[in-house]
Amino acid sequence: MEVRHLRLVKEVAEKGSLSKAKDSLFLSQSALSHQLKEVESQLGAPLFHRVNKKLVLTGAGKIVLESAEKILCELEHAEVSVKKYVSGDKGAVRMATECYTCYHWLPSLMVDFNKEFPCVDIEISPESSNDPVNHILEGRLDVAVVSGRVNNPNIELTELFTDELLALVPADHPWTKQKYVQAKDFADEKIIIHSLPIETVTLFRKLLIPENVMPKKVIPIQITEAAVEMVKAGMGVKVIAKWIIEPYLHDKRLAVVPVSKNGLFRTWYAVTLKRSDTPQYITNFIEHLRCNIAGVCSV
Repeated sequence: MEVRHLRLVKEVAEKGSLSKAKDSLFLSQSALSHQLKEVESQLGAPLFHRVNKKLVLTGAGKIVLESAEKILCELEHAEVSVKKYVSGDKGAVRMATECYTCYHWLPSLMVDFNKEFPCVDIEISPESSNDPVNHILEGRLDVAVVSGRVNNPNIELTELFTDELLALVPADHPWTKQKYVQAKDFADEKIIIHSLPIETVTLFRKLLIPENVMPKKVIPIQITEAAVEMVKAGMGVKVIAKWIIEPYLHDKRLAVVPVSKNGLFRTWYAVTLKRSDTPQYITNFIEHLRCNIAGVCSV
């Protein structure tokens, strides 16, 4: 039984005859009669009785009509939803960032974005933070915010902003007497990082690994507040973005030192899957990212 058969049963049941149903189904009466015989033959039961020149549902016909109404309603709903999705009126943005601290800009972004797309939800996927790019490629995320370029022909990159990383140390640390620290200075230190592997950490990728320097110990701590408390206690040093640490620098037990003579910088990107049918709301979401994070507004 096909969808055309369901539409036929529904229309004939409502109109009472093939001649009245043919206009709404855009078929001739003979074509409809052929379809009706076809479906009755498939089911092995008549679907209509002829009563006073009117077609009336049989018991089998009532069963088919009940299913037809449900199925056709679902199909119509699916069609409307797809059209809304394609036009950008309805959908969801599944996103993640490799740094939990980056979520501080999310509330203002959501307010601005929902004014433009009130029927599009923003879904945060914190479990994707450790491997957001692969989750994009696997179709589990729509947008990821990452630092550093991604070299993959299936990935689209949109530059968001560049930030500087500073070494956060106790106020009485010897580094505070230096203009900046170099790779060799980290060799005797315990380094607190956000997460493993170290190859993904900007300090290691851009400075320590190229200089073949390995710290005394590497301590992964994902919670910024906990990492800061460890630095205060002299349990290690942490290289962290200037904009992240600024709110903590009112505490006189902390100090920051530039990393390398020219500074240590990283560039953040919005990562999406390269595709020809990207919904408009995804494109606009990235523009809202640029506006809320980098202050570069074009929406």
